[in-house]
This record gives sequence, C-alpha cells and structure tokens, in this order.
Amino acid sequence: MNNPNILITNDDGIHASGIYALWEAMSQIGRVTVVAPNTEKSAVGHAITISDPIRIQEITRHGGFEGYSVNGTPADCVKVAFYSIMDDKPDLIVSGINMGANIGTNILYSGTVSAANLGTMKGIPSIAYSLDTIRNGDFTASKPITQKVAKKVLENGMPKGTLLNVNIPNCDKNDIQGFRVTKQGTEFWEDLLESRDDPRGRKYLWMTGKRINEDDALDLDGFAIANNFVSLTPIHYKLTNESFLPELDTWDLK
Repeated sequence: MNNPNILITNDDGIHASGIYALWEAMSQIGRVTVVAPNTEKSAVGHAITISDPIRIQEITRHGGFEGYSVNGTPADCVKVAFYSIMDDKPDLIVSGINMGANIGTNILYSGTVSAANLGTMKGIPSIAYSLDTIRNGDFTASKPITQKVAKKVLENGMPKGTLLNVNIPNCDKNDIQGFRVTKQGTEFWEDLLESRDDPRGRKYLWMTGKRINEDDALDLDGFAIANNFVSLTPIHYKLTNESFLPELDTWDLK
C-alpha cells in the first residue's frame, strides 16, 4: 500500500519519548496523524470519558512533530480521531511505543493495548507496541521493528476483531534474537499496598508491587522477550469461555 493513512496514539501521553519514536518510524511509511492523551494514562484499560467534557489541543514538538492532545483516555483518543479530526478512515492504527511490556494478565490493564483494540472494533488493522523497560528506554532498535511489523500488517491485514500485540526487548539491536509468534503468558503483577503518612500525619495508600513470571516456553510472550525475542501475539477480546458452556447449560436454574 502506497502512502497509507496511519493513526498514532499511546497511553504514556503525547509528550512521551515512545510516541515520538513511533512518529519518526511511521512518518517514513505513510501519512501520520497523532492523537494522544495530554498526560500519562497508563493502566486505564478500555475506559472512556462519559461524564466530563473532552478537550482537544494542537501540540507541536521539535523535529516537525505535530499532533493533538486529548484530556481523556487512550480509547477516547481513537474515538476523537475518528469523529473529530481525521477526514479519511485510517488504514492502520498503531499504539505506543509503551514504556513497559504489556504481557500476560497485565494486558487487561493496558491503555496501550486497549487503544489498539478500539481500532479493531472500528474494523481497522491495529498494533500495540511496548518496550520491556519502565525507565531509560532506548528506542533505537525499536523503530525499525515497528516499521517492519507495520508494513507486514498493511500488506497482509489482520482478522476481524484481532490486534497484534508486539513486545520488544530492551537491548542492543545486535542482541535481538529475532521474532517469535507467541501466546499470552501467565505473568501477573503481585500487588502491594504500602501504608504511608503524608506531611500532616494522614494515612494514605501507595500501590506498588512486582512482576511475577513463571513461564518457561518461548511460545509465551514474557519468556520470549526475556530471551531477547520480539514477541508477536494476536489478541482479541472475545471473553466467553466456550468450553464451559455445555456444563453451565446443565445447571438447573429454572
């Protein structure tokens, strides 16, 4: 596809380094429109704004970066782009590059993945990109990876209702072992609520924790990126447990 129309969004905010790197990469492929939250909106999932006004502001950054900030969620941003900003339907939606891997059960919290999922609900091929670090991310290796995957999605398309969740190891490009097609693993976030005192002696809670990953197979997302493979996971949100339907149907609920 020549000069495709690409919508870029994220959940780290329009001023994040990851979205700038993604803008640089996608600008070499097609026409880009950037619509992203005005501040960080990590872990908001698929939330949308229904009780407050949504405000839009034009943003300019160095190097020619232009976009629109939205005082809402990543899902809001995709809706705003569709209905208020873009004249033409995008050929591709890309979300990221997120600081921090979106793998295992943590995918359910991800604003990055949810923005891409909203794209699939609109019938648009969509990709979520994440880098496996929460600080000091180096996007040098990530940019050509985002381009390669985006070109393949534009060429081949995606099944209806399915997005591609791409997790990239935070390592030198020469240390990347290749690409792995993976399944969602079992990694989860072990929560810890710390009780603290503010300067006036009032109690408050601060949520902390750590990632727990006991997977040991390269066909699972977390283990793949831990071994320096780029993880490619097709994700959809059809949540019905169909294997349980026959047993549930035997329950006497009349």
